[in-house]
Amino acid sequence: MRKQIPIWGVIIFFLLSFCKNPFATRDAEPPTEGRTSWQFPTDPMIVLQNMKYAVAEKNVENYMKCLVDSNALFHFEPDQFEATTNTGIFEFWNLSQEQTYINKAFTSIPDDSVRSLNFSGIQRSYFPDSAYVQADYQLELHHILAQSYPRQGKGQLDLWLVRRNGYWVISRWYDHDTKVDSTSARLPSWSTIKASFSN
Repeated sequence: MRKQIPIWGVIIFFLLSFCKNPFATRDAEPPTEGRTSWQFPTDPMIVLQNMKYAVAEKNVENYMKCLVDSNALFHFEPDQFEATTNTGIFEFWNLSQEQTYINKAFTSIPDDSVRSLNFSGIQRSYFPDSAYVQADYQLELHHILAQSYPRQGKGQLDLWLVRRNGYWVISRWYDHDTKVDSTSARLPSWSTIKASFSN
């Protein structure tokens, strides 16, 4: 006399034969952290957008990708006041110092604190192998360092951009400070921020 296989045995057999292993681990979802708003800078205006996103996301790598990757081609000219006040800092300013200041600035800003960069009054000119951009800027970095470190930079910049490996990058950067009116004190500029955070 043959034994009958219980119905639940048949069900388990079919489940194991035709279904994926119910005990197998599922594929991991892609991480949400580390995603950025970086866009390939096929136009000079995208460089400004990338710089804004890099500040908002505290992304040092993307900030540096906005700049030309050669010290021989990169030049930063601080505003007149900082050029006179911090001669030693800006005399030989290069990409390494650029990365040092922005890394210190970003790491001193809590994740839930304000960091933003806005451009306005943008004017631009295109040439066969370069582009010129002039804009007013306002940079907000609400860090946790001492009050001697500025939290805001305001001024105007002149940028010369070149194509590098098919994409636009900043090669020459000239900073200009600003005043609310002719009698008011000078406002901190981007140069002031760079000088403060470079130490």
